[in-house]
Order: sequence, then structure tokens, then C-alpha cells
Amino acid sequence: MNTYKQEIIETGRWIMEKNLTWGTSGNISVRAGDRIYVTASGTVIGDLREEDISVVDLEGKVLEGRKPSKETGMHLEVYRKRPEVAAVLHASPFWTTFAACTRMELKTDLFIESMYYDEKLVRVPYFHAGSSALAEAVSEVAEKTHVILMEHHGMLCYDQNLKECRSALEVTENVCRMNLMAQSAGIPLQELPEATVRDFLEGGYYRKRR
Repeated sequence: MNTYKQEIIETGRWIMEKNLTWGTSGNISVRAGDRIYVTASGTVIGDLREEDISVVDLEGKVLEGRKPSKETGMHLEVYRKRPEVAAVLHASPFWTTFAACTRMELKTDLFIESMYYDEKLVRVPYFHAGSSALAEAVSEVAEKTHVILMEHHGMLCYDQNLKECRSALEVTENVCRMNLMAQSAGIPLQELPEATVRDFLEGGYYRKRR
């Protein structure tokens, strides 16, 4: 099996095993040059097969396989704006989607991974899934972040590979869970001081700042 397709299939299984999406929600893509491998329309992300992955070009023209996910457009906008990005992942984890249905100002400077992955977390308003308006909203902020919270929808993350996308997905879900549980319990959630966060990011204590 094609390596790119196998990676998408394995990531889909991992997402479902971690309960990070449900039903037919979610889509995954990877870039190989000017070819984009993306989950097909109507697929169940945790039960993907080789034939469930389509191949399109950067303009969205189908090169191989079935009709691609209706949300392929927002994936393509990321690839156009961020040439270094080679993987895009959209899912609707419970706590992240919960947070995306509120006006909560999320605190992200909580622990090592959240300082890194969610440093520049951005929200976009609700637009219908698969709409050009949603793709345009993603395009407008794609260069500012690696993680987008889509209101009343879920999240989109993108990076150099799907391994990094998995990490961003899991970290962001835990950040949202901590924020919501702390609010529910009436426990003040304390962020690390700004100077500490800056020193952490610029000092190379985890990874090179993006």
C-alpha cells in the first residue's frame, strides 16, 4: 500500500481509539509534492481503507479515487499559504468542540506541550462544513498559527507531518478539558508567567520556536 495512504489510515484509527472524534466527522490529508492525499467524502475516519483515500492536485482536481471530503477546500488553503506544511488534520474532539461552543477565553500557557503547540491558538467563526466561507476563514489565519479552533465545529491542525498533528490534537483537547473542568469546579486556572513562557519558547527548552 502507498505509504501516504497507510499513514492516513493509521492516524484515523488512532483518532478513533483515543475518542477524538465521532461518526463521519473529521478528515485527514498529507502532501506529496503537488499531490494531496485526502480522505474521501462520507468515510468513517476510524475505519479507513485504501479506496477511501483520494488524490487531488492543489487546485482540487481529482487525480485518483473517489470524490474527496467536502472539506478538502480548507486543507488546500492551508497548503497554498504554508508551503512547509505536509499534513492537515481536522477532528471534533469532545472537549475541544465543547470549548468551541462557548465564548471562553482559553488559557493555554499551562504545561510544556501546551506552551508549544497552542502558543498561537486562533479561533474562526462558524461557517458550514465544506463551504467556501469556511475555507476562506481558514486561509485568512493559516499563516498565524498551527492550530485553529472552529466555532461550533471542532479544530484544524497542520504541521510538517501527521505525527505532529496528532500531538497538537491531543494537547489541545487536554487544554480545553482543563479549562472547562476548572471553570465548572470553580477552580482558578493559573497560567505560567509571560516571562517564563517567553524564556521557554525562545530558550529551546522543548523544540525550536515556530
